[in-house]
Amino acid sequence: MRFDKVWFGYALGLVLPFAGLLGYSAFAVTVLRPELELDFLLRNMLFGIRGNIAPTLSLSLLADVVCFFALDRRRMLKAMRGVIGAMLTYGAVIVLLLLLWGRDFM
Repeated sequence: MRFDKVWFGYALGLVLPFAGLLGYSAFAVTVLRPELELDFLLRNMLFGIRGNIAPTLSLSLLADVVCFFALDRRRMLKAMRGVIGAMLTYGAVIVLLLLLWGRDFM
């Protein structure tokens, strides 16, 4: 398969959480809280409060999980490894944020 490369899975694993977060935010401002604007939700509520950044990044990793299983269905094992590498990179960033800024969200 042409796209069964580790770098392709890694790049996909780095980009998809942002797309998933944007999709969740669009759903939240259209269905759950229509009085909010998308810019306000992203800047002030999700990334504006230091204690919300790590949980927001953790929530956005659900898009990587969906991508991982989609690649599994297509038997793209090398790309799956790249997605796992991207998830571990995000995990290291999340742990670093929790160590530096504390756990305000718990």
